[in-house]
Amino acid sequence: MLAAVVLALVAPCQLTFVRHGETEANATGKYNAQTIDSFSAKGVQQVQALTLSLQKQPKYDLILVSPSPRALRTVAPYLKATGQKATVWPLLYECCTGKDTGEAATKFTWGGKISLPKDIEGLFRLDPAARYPSSPTWGAGLAQVEASVKQFRADFAKGRVLIVGHSGHGGQFLARLDGKKRRLENAKPVELTLTSSVSR
Repeated sequence: MLAAVVLALVAPCQLTFVRHGETEANATGKYNAQTIDSFSAKGVQQVQALTLSLQKQPKYDLILVSPSPRALRTVAPYLKATGQKATVWPLLYECCTGKDTGEAATKFTWGGKISLPKDIEGLFRLDPAARYPSSPTWGAGLAQVEASVKQFRADFAKGRVLIVGHSGHGGQFLARLDGKKRRLENAKPVELTLTSSVSR
């Protein structure tokens, strides 16, 4: 006789995903070292509005953020205002930008050691050995996304979670969680309720 398998619902995860505030690069279409992590005037206003909006919500059980300065500086004012710390999660680093080439997931590698801006580093937890993912191709980017989804489901998908990340990685990441394709606007939260099941 086959043993019965009972599926028990796991408490849902309330996920809030936010793309970073608008940068000068987003606003002008000119991407370089000076514009990619500098907020536009609109971006500054977006971060201020986001900070006030998040403060009206119950506190999060976990806050995860990309190591990119534009993501770190998007959530930093909220962390300062509420006395919280966020965990820098390298796999949130931007990838899968540009046009979908149709390439399947391949493999990504790890690049240089992550460093945080000195003026806000005290607001974040960072593994001293953490490095940036290196995903220069679409296939490598998808591999990074799949790795992030796997780790999120295994380690982070419980309680109230806030993620601050990017449009390229974030769009692929969320699509793998709920099956929906979406355009992620700067500093505009996306809310998901995720449930899963385990056998016992």
